[in-house]
Amino acid sequence: MQVLSRLRATTSRVLFLSVMALGAAFITASSLVYFEQDELAPFVIERLPLRFEALWLVSLRVHVVAAMVAFPLCILLMTRTLQRRAVLHRWLGRIAGTVILFALVPSGAVLSLEAKGGPLVSAGFLLSGALVAWFVVKGVRAARRKEMAAHRRAMMHVFAQMSVAVTSRALLFAFDAAGMSPDVAYVVALWCPVLASAAVAESLAGSLKRMVQVHGLKMATFLRARVVARPIARVGR
Repeated sequence: MQVLSRLRATTSRVLFLSVMALGAAFITASSLVYFEQDELAPFVIERLPLRFEALWLVSLRVHVVAAMVAFPLCILLMTRTLQRRAVLHRWLGRIAGTVILFALVPSGAVLSLEAKGGPLVSAGFLLSGALVAWFVVKGVRAARRKEMAAHRRAMMHVFAQMSVAVTSRALLFAFDAAGMSPDVAYVVALWCPVLASAAVAESLAGSLKRMVQVHGLKMATFLRARVVARPIARVGR
């Protein structure tokens, strides 16, 4: 049963990361248009006129480049292969964390102020960005203190919110195909993934914590049994 459970967990993990990788590749391909100098992308034209147009355009390009770097790195950092390579994992994590904190989140905050869908969508983007920044800092501090369980929990939340870029866009496509009102679609397609991702990350973190506690208890019991058995073995001699 344990082997079957592990196989299912591994399969689910690989499948989810693969979907995220495909989503990241799709978003990257569709975002290249923002760097064309000859014409503006339809998404940009829809936002015009803007109060701080130059700042918004710079923030858009910074956000796209930061996402192209940070999201694939986060996907790699979630793989077992990279997690077993501590030094490489540490350095790639530092790069991802720096890009997220100093490029992705600030530029996203600027873009959120002119978000398509109004104030509710802006609030959702700001909440997601705040969660990412908070858990990146928390995860880095936990790693420095060698508190790896806390580090994993924080990074689960970071990755969960990063995945919103894919799940939210998928919902938008689905809602558009279903003929849902765009005003409603943008709100639902953002808030549902943000809240659901946070809930799933917390649930997985709780399961991981319980698993560590159970294995820790079993190990402690085993060690105590060995300590008790040693004097008995000596008396038997």
